[in-house]
Amino acid sequence: MSAVTDSRGILVGKKRKREKSQSRGDDIAEPNSKHFTILRKYKSAVGQDLDDALNEIRGVDQNISGEVSIDKRQDSRKQIHQEMNETIAAGLVPLPQPAVREKKVLAPIKDQWMVEPLYVKPTLSKPFKQLKLSERMIKNLAAMGFEKSFAVQAAVIPALMSDIFEISPDQKQPILVNAATGSGKTLAYGVPIVEALSSRVVPQIRALIILPTRPLMQQVRDVIETLAKGTSLRIMSLRSERAFGDEQALLRKSVPDILVTNPGRLVDHLRQTEGFTLQYLRFLVIDEADRLLNQSFQEWVDVVIGALNERTPSQGSIVANSYSTHAQKLVFSATLTKDAGKWASLKIRKPQIFVVGEKSTDENEEEFNLPFTLTEYMVQISDTLTKPLILLNLLSQEDIASQCIIFTRSNETAARLARLLSILDQRIRMRTGKALEPFSIGLVTGEIDTSRRKKTLRAFASNEIGLILLTSNNLRLICTDIIARGMDIESVKHVINYDIPISGREYVHRVGRTARAGKQGTAWSLVSRPEAKWFKEMANKIRRSKTQKLLRRAVTVWEGQQEIYETALENLERQVKGTSNR
Repeated sequence: MSAVTDSRGILVGKKRKREKSQSRGDDIAEPNSKHFTILRKYKSAVGQDLDDALNEIRGVDQNISGEVSIDKRQDSRKQIHQEMNETIAAGLVPLPQPAVREKKVLAPIKDQWMVEPLYVKPTLSKPFKQLKLSERMIKNLAAMGFEKSFAVQAAVIPALMSDIFEISPDQKQPILVNAATGSGKTLAYGVPIVEALSSRVVPQIRALIILPTRPLMQQVRDVIETLAKGTSLRIMSLRSERAFGDEQALLRKSVPDILVTNPGRLVDHLRQTEGFTLQYLRFLVIDEADRLLNQSFQEWVDVVIGALNERTPSQGSIVANSYSTHAQKLVFSATLTKDAGKWASLKIRKPQIFVVGEKSTDENEEEFNLPFTLTEYMVQISDTLTKPLILLNLLSQEDIASQCIIFTRSNETAARLARLLSILDQRIRMRTGKALEPFSIGLVTGEIDTSRRKKTLRAFASNEIGLILLTSNNLRLICTDIIARGMDIESVKHVINYDIPISGREYVHRVGRTARAGKQGTAWSLVSRPEAKWFKEMANKIRRSKTQKLLRRAVTVWEGQQEIYETALENLERQVKGTSNR
């Protein structure tokens, strides 16, 4: 028989080797004789498993006969050697191993601070004089029209004030706050911060307030400046519309004590502005946290937390360095998640959580809260083609003449609806006399420049308090989600979801434009039949007080309106074509 070699040149398949090995009466007939002695030595250690494996090899070897082609025989031997060489490497065999135990899937461990937050009744209220504030602060609050605190303020302010004057090297406990939009969160952190920093000697950035939008930044800065009256504190906001070089010069010339900013601009200064440091920071406030954490903003979280961890040691003794302050993290949101992974990037450990509202029955459910003074209605629509008519009739039927915000899903829908409502209102008044009194419509979308948006919002706010616009020019505001967060107009009475929001989180932020600061408000949602099931399931997951529930309201199209509507659509089409042709 001719010799056959494998890929390494080792002789295999020689009949005389097999016969020689078998004539010895050996228990082990190994095709590769190089390992024969070692296999024999470790046979007793390996035991029955090795015997079974070698018997299998013998069986394969004996089945190889002359009827099998040389190529197939070679392939079989190669496979045998490959399997054995994987087990027997470098002339050794593996030592006996204990049996592999079945892995047990352990249930996730729920931290106590996640499972049992402190729930605060929405009706809780205390006079500010009982919260151990300075006379100056009480005077400033009274000038703003506040003598009593709202629930979130009554709960959070004492917790923060107790830590302000405590001398300890320990890091202050982070605080997470879940409270409905318009519940007074800005005062909840603004009052303690101003009180804590009012006695500072050398200006340094000691409080950093991060917000997602410019309107929110302006509102928060205005509130903080009012609270800080009578102190020497410097408050500054970073603005992307300001030249970056000018802003750098301003920061060097006058270092602020309290800095209000958005994530992107903050990252720019941390990376590019010499001398810009957070080493003296005492308070890190993240407002509208759900939105900020869901968007990267130049990886702002890693940059900011990294800047906090890179603090320069104090110039002094070891004791001074040991007692250096740590920034206390204050996180606020109307839609707070219980997912600890969301907070991992912020390096938050064992925080104290305040939830304004009723306790949820589902421990894994996100904390979505609605103002307890809000009334909700669902208006079901059978024919989506008549949706603008349903909206117009809702305004007429419920006597919604002003102080109303209408939310749409897109800029195009908002612009189209604004025109169509004006045309419909005019034509219905002309032909039936059953329409609303004349009204003007403000439009706020992402496509409109900042100055025009501000002008519209000012007009809307002024009309609400009757200062600028004539009372006959009732203003309804149509807008997209771009301003669902960041618009603080206290006297909004109605919010209408012309297009339903895409999530419970967005629903909370939309309807949170009304029922603010303990005032009554109403939310209306126009829901088509295909959307009804999803909308009700989403709405049922949102926490409400025991007296709140989602109500239904019927609105119909009356006879003769369809013809007026079709005429209005034709008029709108001519206007759009005329605009595009120009």
